[in-house]
Amino acid sequence: MSTHRAGGRPRRDRAPASPAPAPAAGSSPRGDSDAAPSPGADAQDASPAGQQPAVEPAGGEGSTRSGLGAVLQEEEFSVADAIGGRRGIVESVLPTLLFVVLFVATGAVGLAAGAAVAAVVVMLVVRLVQRQSPSTVIGGLIGVALGAVLAVRSGEGSDFYWPGIVTNAVSLAVLLLSLALRHPLVGVVVALLDPRVSDWREHEDGRRVYTRATLLFAGLYAAKLAVQLPLLLTGQVAALGAAKIAMGLPAFAVIAYLVWLMHRGLLARRGHR
Repeated sequence: MSTHRAGGRPRRDRAPASPAPAPAAGSSPRGDSDAAPSPGADAQDASPAGQQPAVEPAGGEGSTRSGLGAVLQEEEFSVADAIGGRRGIVESVLPTLLFVVLFVATGAVGLAAGAAVAAVVVMLVVRLVQRQSPSTVIGGLIGVALGAVLAVRSGEGSDFYWPGIVTNAVSLAVLLLSLALRHPLVGVVVALLDPRVSDWREHEDGRRVYTRATLLFAGLYAAKLAVQLPLLLTGQVAALGAAKIAMGLPAFAVIAYLVWLMHRGLLARRGHR
């Protein structure tokens, strides 16, 4: 029985891959990691992790991978690896938290939006100084900056969240389209990350597992829209900020764990350890 470790250090005891080389996966919008369907992540959510359909939150402290790419080949599930450790939490939560706190405290949209943008710029500079991939922070910067422009132009704090809402809607549409085309997006991405299941489409068990995994991520995005869109339309800035934080990394970690369990179960049934 697998145990769960809390640390976020890179692991060396990965399960051996098949002789065939895995196709290279692109960078995720959050962290120095292989891309995975984040369903997750918009620029102000767990971004995953900055989040388009990609299941990658921000990169962890010193780790080279985060999100599904960091845990799929592990025999133990690590929440820290999945969400990118403390850095992943800070990069995901800080811009939204700053915006909400300053807006509620001062009512000044410009101040709150400027602080959120400044926080992302500082995180980008830190990554550049440390010679780490800035791709995920750049994605976050684009989303936060666009939200800041919308909020300042309208004077409505809730407009700060429109980019994230739109990203969630697009992610949901892409996931549902992949299901309709019988190419569930999670299966496509997992096959890139773990070559042991590269032939999943040829087996009913594999198709069933990754269809369900894709449905989980689709459900996450649908839930985000169902909760956050009414709050946005009614101008509830503080409640919307709290909902985005709660439905960001915590929700992503739960879905990533469920997908990991399903993936490990499929591997076990196929004789892989």
